[in-house]
Amino acid sequence: MYLNRILICKFCFYFACLISVAFSDGDSIETWIGADDLHKIDINMTTESVRSVLGDPLFIESTLDDDIVITKYIYSFRTKEYNKEELGNNGKNQSGLAYSWGRNTNIQLVFDDDLLVAWEEDKLTLSQTVKLSNGDKSIFGILNILLNIVVITLNAAVLMSS
Repeated sequence: MYLNRILICKFCFYFACLISVAFSDGDSIETWIGADDLHKIDINMTTESVRSVLGDPLFIESTLDDDIVITKYIYSFRTKEYNKEELGNNGKNQSGLAYSWGRNTNIQLVFDDDLLVAWEEDKLTLSQTVKLSNGDKSIFGILNILLNIVVITLNAAVLMSS
């Protein structure tokens, strides 16, 4: 019986490794907005018109304060970084140029009675933003993947044992 549990845990571990390697292409399924998208947004737009431009938000928070509904839409935002020499040679035209992803943060859009009154970067996220480097593969990324696999495997083992 004990040997069967060990074999099941081992199978789950190898299966989790296989799945994580097979389906990790580096692309996120989370939707992102950029500076170009924010240029399409204007004050006094409705929630539906903002959703039609930016898509569904990552998170929605609504509060009722003295018969005034305050709604906050939170979107994931990231900047693009271009090579200055290529951008200068192309006459400031960004279309078709290679870029890398810069800073990641959240954008919070605030609606007062269904009209956009303000937007800002999420202060907590802004204070924690880091520039992601594309070329540097650190040991922390590998350790993060391994830790996730171990946690998934242990969760599967606990669920199977109960």
